[in-house]
Amino acid sequence: ENLPVLRENQKNEIIHSLKDSNYQYIIEGDNYPALSALNISHTKKFDVIYIDPPYNTGNKDFIFNDKIVEPDDSFRHSKWLSFMHSRLTTAKNLLAKGGLIFISIDDNEQAQLTQLADEVFGTSKKVGPLIWFYEGVNDNAAFIKKTHEYILCYSVDDNPSLSNELIDNNVKLSDNIENSVVKNGPKNPKSTILLPKGFPAEIKNGVIKKKDINSLEVDKDIKIKNFKLAEEVSITSGWSSRDILEEFINYNFKPVLDSKNQTTTFIIKKSGNISYTKVRSTSHIISVLRNLGTTQNSSEELKQMGLDFSFPKPKGLIKYLLQFHSNKNAVVLDFFAGSGTTGHAVLELNKEDGGNRQFILVTNNENNIAEEVTYPRLKNVLNGYKNLKNEKIDGLGGNLKYYEIDFVPADNSDPSMYELAINLVDTLCLKENTFKEHHTSKDIKIFKNEEDHYCCIVFDEDKIDQALQKLNNTDGSYSFYIYSLGGEIFDEELEDFISEHPNTISTPFPLTMKNIYKSLK
Repeated sequence: ENLPVLRENQKNEIIHSLKDSNYQYIIEGDNYPALSALNISHTKKFDVIYIDPPYNTGNKDFIFNDKIVEPDDSFRHSKWLSFMHSRLTTAKNLLAKGGLIFISIDDNEQAQLTQLADEVFGTSKKVGPLIWFYEGVNDNAAFIKKTHEYILCYSVDDNPSLSNELIDNNVKLSDNIENSVVKNGPKNPKSTILLPKGFPAEIKNGVIKKKDINSLEVDKDIKIKNFKLAEEVSITSGWSSRDILEEFINYNFKPVLDSKNQTTTFIIKKSGNISYTKVRSTSHIISVLRNLGTTQNSSEELKQMGLDFSFPKPKGLIKYLLQFHSNKNAVVLDFFAGSGTTGHAVLELNKEDGGNRQFILVTNNENNIAEEVTYPRLKNVLNGYKNLKNEKIDGLGGNLKYYEIDFVPADNSDPSMYELAINLVDTLCLKENTFKEHHTSKDIKIFKNEEDHYCCIVFDEDKIDQALQKLNNTDGSYSFYIYSLGGEIFDEELEDFISEHPNTISTPFPLTMKNIYKSLK
């Protein structure tokens, strides 16, 4: 009975810390109508889509038609497939040429999702299933403990834009760590650090050294003695594994217990960037993903921002997946955005490799997650913040806009079509990336951006000449959207203007009201 439209949220401030007009976006609302609205602004525009849908575990994590699907529901799997089918088919239309979609899932629906994705995208479009070794919390009561999830990857066509250089995520210690030091060691200089058998590092004369590779130097006032080999290392969180120790040495996440069962406070300070070993061909990428962060570390990072969210996906995992696509200026969509990890990963990856990726995150506001977690997290990442230790964390900089899903009548009558048209302003501004008002009146609205691109929206075809007069003495590129129930394209009315302004844009997808109505339905 209603059609979804985007409307800019006025409750949350627009973040504008960079002069360029490349915005990042949050859309609050159910993701299915949000995908329909994006069909107007972003048809075939997204290079990468990543989603982490409900896993349908039976633990009241999946809502269908506003009702929680119980574990004993005999239609539990079919409801989940219906829920996913509508979203994947709509999302497919949003993928650009060469685009990739990644879908996280676990054993509960992995087999069903594979069949569904094969149907929606085609078996020939399957880039390959990935297995994420998540090194996280598992069921201690289970006989076989699960330590992995799946990530299905599909392309929208037969020629995916795969990067020809992907990091080998199974290489942990860097081949290029410069001037790295261990500081703030234990008060007792005789403390012992226990390293697991087979760990590819050694300690000699106060130096933690990757075997046959560059070393990490230790401060002179810290002496590490009584070096021992051990099967495992005890971690204060209660976990014991080689992987967590590797993570401690590389990323400074975990305190280590010394030989007297006392916590040390070794901190790795890196002045150089970690450079992972590269492989030459995507055909050599290992399907098991390791050493890409944990949900525990992600939760701790959010906690340091004063935010609470259970089991967020780690940034390292999302950053790795984003690098599958060869375009460092990729447009990225996550329509199960949760805490906003995908947006955080995009911003960090841009900082690291000089990319200019753009993201759109879609999340509902269940339990106020959009307003109390997703938006505050990205605001902190962009602007900087002080963590719970009162340490200043510098912001990455950038621009962010916040939209909500609204609805207008869908009865296809002339008054309803006009109401739909006047409510498409925010959607068209998003499509054209134009947010600065140049002129606004009842029948004419003109917006521009920093690159002097103008978006001219005319609601009365008799006012086209007036709209063109408002663009006198401007120099740039131009897009016109003219409301017409008859579907005219107004070539004659615009002919002189186009001849004088060759940068006037003609869209390959005519946004007639008929097409808009069909897309939103």
